[in-house]
Amino acid sequence: MANQQSTKQVLRGIAASSGIVMGRAYLVHRGRVNILHKTIELPQIAVEIKRFKRAIEKSKHQLQEIKEKILAEEVRRHFFILDVYLMILEDKMLIQDTIEVIKTRMINAEWALDIVIGKLNDAFDTIEDEYLRERKNDVNYVAQRIFRNLVGRGYDDLARIKGNVIVVAQDLSPADTIQMNFNQVAGFVTDIGGRISHTAILSRSLGIPAVVGLETATSLINGGDLLIIDGYGGTVIINPDKETSEEYIKRRKRIRLLEREVLKYAALPAETRDGYRIRVGANIELAEELPLAISHGAEGIGLFRTEILYLNREDLPSEEEQFHTYRKIVEGIAPRSVVIRSLDVGGDKFLSKYGYDHEVNPALGLRAIRFSLKERNLFKIQLRGMLRASAFGKLKILFPMISGIAEIRKAKSILEEVKEELKAEGVAFDEGIEVGAMIEIPSASIIADALANEVDFFSIGTNDLIQYALAIDRINEHVSYLYEPLHPAILRMIRGIVEAGHQAGIEVAICGEMAADPVYILILLGLGLDALSMNPFHIPRVKKILRSSSYEESKQLLEEVFRLSTAREIEDSVKAKMAQRFPDDFTMGYHWDQKG
Repeated sequence: MANQQSTKQVLRGIAASSGIVMGRAYLVHRGRVNILHKTIELPQIAVEIKRFKRAIEKSKHQLQEIKEKILAEEVRRHFFILDVYLMILEDKMLIQDTIEVIKTRMINAEWALDIVIGKLNDAFDTIEDEYLRERKNDVNYVAQRIFRNLVGRGYDDLARIKGNVIVVAQDLSPADTIQMNFNQVAGFVTDIGGRISHTAILSRSLGIPAVVGLETATSLINGGDLLIIDGYGGTVIINPDKETSEEYIKRRKRIRLLEREVLKYAALPAETRDGYRIRVGANIELAEELPLAISHGAEGIGLFRTEILYLNREDLPSEEEQFHTYRKIVEGIAPRSVVIRSLDVGGDKFLSKYGYDHEVNPALGLRAIRFSLKERNLFKIQLRGMLRASAFGKLKILFPMISGIAEIRKAKSILEEVKEELKAEGVAFDEGIEVGAMIEIPSASIIADALANEVDFFSIGTNDLIQYALAIDRINEHVSYLYEPLHPAILRMIRGIVEAGHQAGIEVAICGEMAADPVYILILLGLGLDALSMNPFHIPRVKKILRSSSYEESKQLLEEVFRLSTAREIEDSVKAKMAQRFPDDFTMGYHWDQKG
């Protein structure tokens, strides 16, 4: 019953989609199906296999039916997410492994599928890349749909949601969300998920505030409870008191005015008051994000991640598929440029195809450029797709996780080999295509002067650079507090990379999360970066700060920072300076419960 829990409670999660809303909770019940463990006799094996196959087909039919019912154009462009689910349901490995477990262990279909999914989850948990790790939820969603069809349990009809509610669930799949009438949904709250889960991606593209990864939301929130979502700070308030509600109304009005004001900067160049020009681009992983990037003022695509092309499928993406994807991005952003990063994923994702042993520490193992250089044919197929697409616009190739000269030379040698093959075939491509190195390993930063002579540009991946330089696992809650972008060592590394690049006459960009945080903008400006690349939503605010600043003041701030000794001293100093200089822009990020 609504409002049984009348005392105000504050939950902290992950800010997945910005915005602040207040509304009543609508609980979506998606409890896991209890798996019956049952051994079977020999004659029942065929029956269980038939049950399993029938549940697979029914799941496919349900997803196709959802696609056919959706008419709204802004939702239809997210159909690729449903197609991912359908690909999982076609996965021969998932199907054959489950059938094999039914046969060999002589157990029922539910138990067999549970065993197979458990092994897949274990494999996903070893993956370092956050985006790939989030895809575990896709597999689990499909598994739950199969389980429900095996036991005959249905799903809530989410198309009937009414009343401008905040949807609360353990998790929300795209199949759930795209059925909803978004005119009736004020926000999303989930127990699990991260910033790049499908719920987060979809809510950002639709402009619906969301907080995910709350863990206990569904157990603490009752249907009908009044909720406040702070999509900036990642906070959810259950049954706020009158004072908090009034504060919320005032703050929401103020932020809406500020957001409208900030959006005016989207179409303007990122140029300081004293004429220093820096290019601000977008990080994307889907062609469907292009309209958002353009409308928010992206001056090109600073990082297009290609990993999604390889996900949730037994086969590998063909040259033709990759060519069409890259061409769509290149033509969509023209005449601006696109930086496409070659496959940046650990080899353990492809264990079943390439027979590598399980890696105890995939972050330090066969991943990114190391994997591509070892799997030469896979690499060449991707390079052929990129080169062919380069005939249709300005495309640059970025090689990830470069640790030394030998790697970049080997990668360039394979690229030259592919160019010669395309020439022999009479296939058009940009013969002057630019090649860059992603600087995200300390060894690369130390020899940046030598690397700069081998490439046309640098792109600094601050996420991994910080992790490797400070020897911390940023997803380990016990040491994540040591993830310090303003650590003196990190700032010195970035300064050295920029100086090495500029001495060689090449451009240096940053494409890590650091580029999007307004706290760091003046520091990055002072370091002399040529370009910043980030989530499209952050671009207008970053432009506003840059256009309200001068290059000279950023250099002065940097001099002050380099006189300090610890990351904490630097962070406190920079935050105080930025909050004083740009009070409106730092209003949005405050937590609701800041008073305690």
